[in-house]
Amino acid sequence: MFERSVPLPPGGRRLPRPTKVETCPQCAAAVGTHYPGCAGCLQLVERFWLADWQALLAQEGVAAGSENEALLAALVFEEMDRHPWTVVDSAMSLLRCPDCGQELGGGPLDCTACRLALGNTGYYDIVAGEQGQMTGNEHALRVGRRMLRHPHRYPETALYNWRLSFPRLLTGWLPSTAQAQKMAAMTKAGRYAEVRQLMELLDQEIGAGSR
Repeated sequence: MFERSVPLPPGGRRLPRPTKVETCPQCAAAVGTHYPGCAGCLQLVERFWLADWQALLAQEGVAAGSENEALLAALVFEEMDRHPWTVVDSAMSLLRCPDCGQELGGGPLDCTACRLALGNTGYYDIVAGEQGQMTGNEHALRVGRRMLRHPHRYPETALYNWRLSFPRLLTGWLPSTAQAQKMAAMTKAGRYAEVRQLMELLDQEIGAGSR
């Protein structure tokens, strides 16, 4: 697995990204804020992952929702070094952990099989980054989706920042190390209003950059 001489395929690039932070028509918040609980946020986030997954289904002649789709998901996970990260994530969302029975990678913190599955995807990201097949923004999107999808695995202060950051990541934005550290420090100090204000200023910059 992960032969460095064979470039990993890129993912999440079949659909154009929004050029500014979008508003979810269902919850009226920035798209992704209430992922995955809000059906509107769920659809507008997952479209970037599903575009790659559906392309694989079409290529293999497999129908969505069929038993063969589940078999394909298992194969993709076993051979993740041959597939885009979005396809691997979609496969894991369909699979159930053999130990805890939860979505693979989303079980309790003490589940060894889920921990190993997440470890494999972490190594995938390192290799993909080294090969230029995954950008920093794409890695952040992958991490953010995972955290918001399985919030019981992460501290609430970290989740608060990811709920704010995720809608901006969808535009292609990536915080600098200084920005990320500043947000984390303010959140830990309970300065939530200042963090939200920081995001509002950022939205203006993103919107201005798209003109």
